[in-house]
Amino acid sequence: MSTRSFHFTWAPLAAALALVACDGGPLPGSDGGPTRDAALVDGGGLLDAGASRDAGQDSGAGDVDAGALLCADAVCDPRSADGCTEGACVLWGEAAACQSEPGSQSLGSECTEPGACAPGLACFRDGERGVCARICCPGDGSACSDGASCGGSGELVDGSSTSWGRCLARRTCDVLDPAGTCEPREGCYIVDGAGTTECRVAGSADAGEACEEQQDCQSGFFCGGVGSKRCVRICELGAGECPEGRCMAQAHSPSGTGFCTLDMMTARMR
Repeated sequence: MSTRSFHFTWAPLAAALALVACDGGPLPGSDGGPTRDAALVDGGGLLDAGASRDAGQDSGAGDVDAGALLCADAVCDPRSADGCTEGACVLWGEAAACQSEPGSQSLGSECTEPGACAPGLACFRDGERGVCARICCPGDGSACSDGASCGGSGELVDGSSTSWGRCLARRTCDVLDPAGTCEPREGCYIVDGAGTTECRVAGSADAGEACEEQQDCQSGFFCGGVGSKRCVRICELGAGECPEGRCMAQAHSPSGTGFCTLDMMTARMR
């Protein structure tokens, strides 16, 4: 199941910042309370890429972090029951291989070894136990259905780490505390114009770096803008977390949060 992206404009915010640049007055809604004056429209709008974690970091158009992890090449595809002349493709650690006698345990059942589950499934670690779950690739959630998305830590019951994921029901989360809901390797992302959040496998793009999808950015960032989109830091209103600029809420900011912005002159220079 593919993830959807959305576009927005910060034009009203840009106008407010322009006035501030002229008179030096305080920023409306900055680090104090939500300023929900930004309309969401197709086509996007102005986005300040936000403050870099490293002072003086060049936030030019740099390499795009695809965010979507590439699952390891193997002799067969563990998501499919086909591809082996005998038996089925089984995920053992990072590598998948044909196994003449694949497991038979069903979706959702407890398991104790990676190869115990039926074709298309693997025994993933779920807390202190193993559970048979559908295998998917974080970069392509097409194996998931019924509203599920591809996520999870990718760890198998025996402790093996993989770049694969498992189909999970969509989980809302706290963008300021993703570990409260999301699994290791995942981050919490804003996924629509209503401020809905969701756990997704996290990318590595930092503040000001180019992105295409929300999960291309590190956890705690938002991907947006017009044309070349960039990662902007999510912040807690009133907490003074932004290395530069201010924390200002937008129409799609979850309650109590905003984005780190630079002053309007800096934003125009990007």
